[in-house]
Amino acid sequence: MEEGSNNTETSGAEARIRALIAEKKQLEAQLTEARELATGADKWRQKYEDAQNSHKAEREAARLERDILAAGVTDAEGIEYVQHAYSKLPADGRPPLGEWLGNRDALPRAVKAYLAEPAALAPAASQAPSSTPAPVPMPRSNAGAIHSAPPAATAWSAEAISKLSPAEFKANRDAIMASILAP
Repeated sequence: MEEGSNNTETSGAEARIRALIAEKKQLEAQLTEARELATGADKWRQKYEDAQNSHKAEREAARLERDILAAGVTDAEGIEYVQHAYSKLPADGRPPLGEWLGNRDALPRAVKAYLAEPAALAPAASQAPSSTPAPVPMPRSNAGAIHSAPPAATAWSAEAISKLSPAEFKANRDAIMASILAP
């Protein structure tokens, strides 16, 4: 009987070995799949970091352009030149752009040429901010209108009267009423 139990132990050991081999193959397959996912994640992480860097650079460029516009440089060529001249300054001691543009005496002549005149900036800078904005003049809507002479007193038809503005009707009311009531 000992041979039968030995044979059973061998087939039980072989079954465990086969199970372990199958489990090892399954784990290797999972490991391969995980490595592929990790590679894909690395690509996405790199794309994310590139997008972050791009966004940061665009935000910085927009801030610089706002500072340049605030200094009075509105010409596209001027904006480009101011950015170029500012980038030529040593990065170690480079002042903020607004501060650099505010020191007109230290600016290169080419940059000064694109800046608005100090007299034009002074009134805007000297005004204290108020709680209510300054009134904006309304456009003159009738500025290009051609005023025609009112029609003769005998020509007050319904069509002519309907074409009159309220002011013209008011000015000619007596004549209109007289022509309508006349026999």
